[in-house]
Amino acid sequence: MLWVALRPGLQGGRWACLRPLCGHDEASIDGTGPVESVAFLDRLLVEAPGTSVGPGRAKELAVCDCDRLFADIYLKYFGERIEGTTTCRDCNEPFESSFSLRDLMASIEDGASATATGPDEEGIYALPDDRRFRLPTAEDQYSVMGLEAGRAVAALLERCLVEGDSMAAPEIVQAAMDEVGAVLDFDLEATCPQCGTLQRRFLNHEVHRIAMAYGWGHEEILGLTREDRRAFVRLIEADHSARRRVRI
Repeated sequence: MLWVALRPGLQGGRWACLRPLCGHDEASIDGTGPVESVAFLDRLLVEAPGTSVGPGRAKELAVCDCDRLFADIYLKYFGERIEGTTTCRDCNEPFESSFSLRDLMASIEDGASATATGPDEEGIYALPDDRRFRLPTAEDQYSVMGLEAGRAVAALLERCLVEGDSMAAPEIVQAAMDEVGAVLDFDLEATCPQCGTLQRRFLNHEVHRIAMAYGWGHEEILGLTREDRRAFVRLIEADHSARRRVRI
């Protein structure tokens, strides 16, 4: 099981527990919008002592907490290095980029010198001018989908301001939200730093290897945890290597 600390979390607890990733989970990653993201987390969340968020409650989490869950999943199963090719906005020339997800997370946490205090037991933050707010959740994101950017920001602010005037210097509240609820934006269907293969395609390769070796069905293989699936592939490939050496 993967345990993840949350902030602000939900009332009654600041921990989440996720079951091991399996092939069905990886195969289901077909989008990065809020609806797809929440559905993905709901499949992995489990009820456990000390947690406050279980299956079906991911939409209640602050967006930054959803990102923490995704980041920890990525670190556990894919490693901390994220590499890829980016096209320059000025010259349109491609260039290689690479960064550490772990370092990025640490910099966001270390840089959160917020003017707001909190969160309290209900996940509420307070500003020096006595205004109080909560952080936007995935459910809040649902409510503004399709709105023009300016209207969406105003609507989110109105939903999340618990006490005070949302029209009085809204940029102060927005800045405080950005400080205490900084989010990460990355694609779980990332390129493998070792071989450059897209993880979704690598899943297909593993399924094929196991099916050819053992004659198991697609659904049966996808039901394996990632760790078990990759262990079987290692055994298959080691066996093939040994047979080649014997023939030589």
